[in-house]
Amino acid sequence: MTAKDYRDAVDAVSFRPDFVPHVLSLLEARRKEPVPMKKPALKIILVAAALVAALAVTASAAVYFLSPGQVAREVGMDALAQVFEGKDAVHVDQTQTVGDYQVTLLGLAPGTALARLDDGVSDQKTYAVLAYTRTDGTPIADNVPDLTVTPLVEGYAPWRVNAWALNSFLASFVQDGTLYCLLECDTVEPFADHTVYLAVYPGTHSVPSAQIFSFSADGAIAYQPGQEGVFFPLPLDPAKADPAAVAALTEEDAPPASSAPETDPADVQADVQLLPR
Repeated sequence: MTAKDYRDAVDAVSFRPDFVPHVLSLLEARRKEPVPMKKPALKIILVAAALVAALAVTASAAVYFLSPGQVAREVGMDALAQVFEGKDAVHVDQTQTVGDYQVTLLGLAPGTALARLDDGVSDQKTYAVLAYTRTDGTPIADNVPDLTVTPLVEGYAPWRVNAWALNSFLASFVQDGTLYCLLECDTVEPFADHTVYLAVYPGTHSVPSAQIFSFSADGAIAYQPGQEGVFFPLPLDPAKADPAAVAALTEEDAPPASSAPETDPADVQADVQLLPR
């Protein structure tokens, strides 16, 4: 069961306003009735009371996220919100833990009609919406993410194909103790015949490097030992792969894919820019 299925199931449960006191009063009345088997009756009462308490706690503790469309509207992208609410959007709703955070990838949208760059780059975009909460339940107050999110592609070194190479922008805000992030980048669909990830790891806009990732000769990407982070595989349609577009995005004179960069990308003065509003 996904987090969305769980929230939908909780939302479907209807309680009368006086549900808890009503059930407790019935239990109290039942407790006062004479019964031949005292101990089992007491056990039943205790179990029922525990179930009532569990229902009350579960209903109050359920985490409710904004939808991807609502997140897009919050950052002023109404047209993108319509894409997220349409048939072309992909609802993912997967949660993984990164350090002190629970990270949920809520959904993806291609955004093909929503180009924001006018510099000769392809006008096709990929959008991803994520939600961050703290594992200990402490509300998040700072709208600057303490985690880096970047697309990565199996078969391409992380320091060659990433959020920076794909002209990414990031918008973020906090609502009700949850940090929401909307990532925009050049479309990753041309790579759809490879495994494409969103990698999330500690650091604010921390450029992928050989210190963070390992990259094997067969193109597999992994985190270095001791490095925290997760991968969200993106559900892309392999039929949309475009090797010609990939060739245009990658440098023909780049070093072999398995080699580490001569200059550590962490030393490069680069940053994922904030979406202009």
